[in-house]
Amino acid sequence: MFKKIALSGLLLSLFSFPLLAQQTATPDAPAQTNTRTGRNRSMQHQMGDPAARAKKMTDRMTQTLGLDQATSQKVYEATLARAQKVNAIQAGSDDNRAKEQALKANADEYKATLKNILTPDQFAKLDAMKDRMKHGRRGGNGNDSRE
Repeated sequence: MFKKIALSGLLLSLFSFPLLAQQTATPDAPAQTNTRTGRNRSMQHQMGDPAARAKKMTDRMTQTLGLDQATSQKVYEATLARAQKVNAIQAGSDDNRAKEQALKANADEYKATLKNILTPDQFAKLDAMKDRMKHGRRGGNGNDSRE
């Protein structure tokens, strides 16, 4: 009889041990969010203010392409308009396909605007810079280096 009680107690403790190991959210600590929501929130945080993003991008282009003050101002205005549209698109509909299409149209419009502002040499240099950045995120063979 004692063996049965001891064996039952041992089995009960073995089966209840994983329950003790689970973490529970306390009322004063926020529950853990899923990774998708966390990534979206960090993405929104990284996006920041459209004016700050436009300034940073314009400064980088001014330095890299050797833009004069007037051209730099035109690039800033185009970049700011694009950044504001991106924020509006991201804040809009939940339909990812519609967002993707709107973002693509916005990027194409921005590229056309830059083509009208920059000289052909500056625009070619900008395209080459974008290609280097795109390939810099991946391995030399086009595969994602994070894999």
